[in-house]
Amino acid sequence: MTFKPLDGGNTLVSDLKSMRIALEKKIANDKEDVDARLSLAQIYMADNNPDAASPLYYEILNFDPENAEAYMGLGLAWGFSILENIPATELHGEDVDEEELLVKSIEFLERSIELDPETTTSLNALARLYIVRNLEEEAIDMFKQSLLIDQAQHDVLEELQKLTGTPVWKLLEKDVYMGDFEE
Repeated sequence: MTFKPLDGGNTLVSDLKSMRIALEKKIANDKEDVDARLSLAQIYMADNNPDAASPLYYEILNFDPENAEAYMGLGLAWGFSILENIPATELHGEDVDEEELLVKSIEFLERSIELDPETTTSLNALARLYIVRNLEEEAIDMFKQSLLIDQAQHDVLEELQKLTGTPVWKLLEKDVYMGDFEE
């Protein structure tokens, strides 16, 4: 999620703070408001604070154990330092177990995809984590699935081409009916 300042930056900070406060009040008044929790967690994630977002995603799963977006959020939160190339110790302190971050992130993203196989964000994040684990074939499969859903993802097209060394148009399946062959 990208937020753009309207007047050089001050309005954005003020608006995000107001939104955060309003969402916190909404959650306090409605203990099972999933949408408010998702929105607040997204604000925390945009603010590079996955540790604040994670409890909100876990709360959502207490109400709705099949919520694909909450699993995706947890996967992105657990894998945040890896996916955003931020040292894990900056986000989680010195006692962080980077292998646990990676394993949990993969587990949550896989569950998100099981529940909603057309979530390109989960597919792409999982592909990138598979690359970290040296699971290139699995990464290629995730990127291909994502591109079948949305072929306009230029960053994914570039990553897939770098990963395979093959022009992307040769990698993608063509399921377009072109009519019967005429002789």
